[in-house]
Amino acid sequence: MLLALLVCTLAAGGRYNVIQALNADPNIDLIEIEEFQVLPNICHGKECPKYTDVTDVKLPSGVKLRDYPDMNWISSSRYEAVDNSCLEGSEDMVNYYQQLYNYFKGVNTMGLLMERTVPIRVIGQIDPDTGNVNYCHLMFFIPGMYSVNAPAPLSVGIFVGHNFEKRCYVVSINGNYSWKRAMKIHKALKKFLGRKKVDDVVQSELILDIYSGYGVPNSKKYSEVLLCMKVDEFY
Repeated sequence: MLLALLVCTLAAGGRYNVIQALNADPNIDLIEIEEFQVLPNICHGKECPKYTDVTDVKLPSGVKLRDYPDMNWISSSRYEAVDNSCLEGSEDMVNYYQQLYNYFKGVNTMGLLMERTVPIRVIGQIDPDTGNVNYCHLMFFIPGMYSVNAPAPLSVGIFVGHNFEKRCYVVSINGNYSWKRAMKIHKALKKFLGRKKVDDVVQSELILDIYSGYGVPNSKKYSEVLLCMKVDEFY
């Protein structure tokens, strides 16, 4: 069960040196991936958000730029971080995960059974002055065929929300992940974009998309850190 994976603190291995590369010379145009040159099938046969790769912008090989369409998500209410983490040690996160999982199992106004999607999206709102996490959200993408008239949840702590089209910088995490590791990558990515004078991103929002399930070996664990542009400036 994916829940068991989320509540564990996972070691941040040294397989991927994206942070060192992002913090290196500002003229760097390559981030080396030491292992896992071929990414796993990240959706594992489940429906996941569609996107379009932006290829006319020069970026290091470890950073992608994508355009995401507007879509609906089933989201938790805000919850507080524990030890500055939206993942490890949070009972609220565990409870909200169960409510979101139950939504796909028919605990909604239509009693509709839906195949659960990937990824689990964890969003932390970061204080720009202190670097601390102010609050968190947990959410799942709603399948496309139900997105327009998605049933409302019966649980009071979750709701159907809408994300507008957005353009995001994406860094892959192959292998073990943790919230601490995601924050380090997020910080390094912000500094990298700052050196490139890309200042129209939502720097206070850390998005971690988790694609791996329980029991997946380390070599196939996969997640992504997203830093997205301000919607009102991109459109």
